[in-house]
Amino acid sequence: MICDTPSTTALELSLSEISALTTRAIRGAGRDWGAAEEGANAACWLARAGLDWASLLLAVLDGPGKGTDCPLRIGMKIADHALLPDSLSRPETSCHKLTAPGFLLPFAAQVADRTATAVVLDWDNTRAALVPGCPPAVSGTTATRPRADVTITSAPAELFERADWPDHHHGLVSAAQYARLTLLVAAFTVPSSTLSQAGAGANEEDND
Repeated sequence: MICDTPSTTALELSLSEISALTTRAIRGAGRDWGAAEEGANAACWLARAGLDWASLLLAVLDGPGKGTDCPLRIGMKIADHALLPDSLSRPETSCHKLTAPGFLLPFAAQVADRTATAVVLDWDNTRAALVPGCPPAVSGTTATRPRADVTITSAPAELFERADWPDHHHGLVSAAQYARLTLLVAAFTVPSSTLSQAGAGANEEDND
């Protein structure tokens, strides 16, 4: 679906379409399958929360995938270690010069769900609280910025108001963002080889 907004033309994608698009785009950016799957899940979570998933994802993919400033890499680590004694969410941790810190939110939400506690992220003038099973409560902006230092803390979930997820199951992406993502998808798509093309079609002998 195409939606006209005051500033640009946006495409409305279902969550399944976002998942398929982002999985292949992340692979096209040179990340492994694990990162692609986790990144696609994160993009869908952000879209469902009504956040600018495409801008955050593209900012992540514009940076190096193996650095300590990559929120996809850091987010996967935080989520994987959520129940360990040295979890990055307990009692406090800092991520320095992080690219697109808003992309950490889905992973912080995983930590909140697994530990049954609220996880709070602070950077610049933004605070985001993740309560188990709830959409993010954000004050400030999650818009992309060059770099930001992020502090992650945990708190009792009962200190925060609970909210319901929006009913919509789609996300918006601008035409320019969609074009950039499809270019990354093209980098992942492997063209058919001459041999496979030669073996295709109705000219093959059929012995059945």
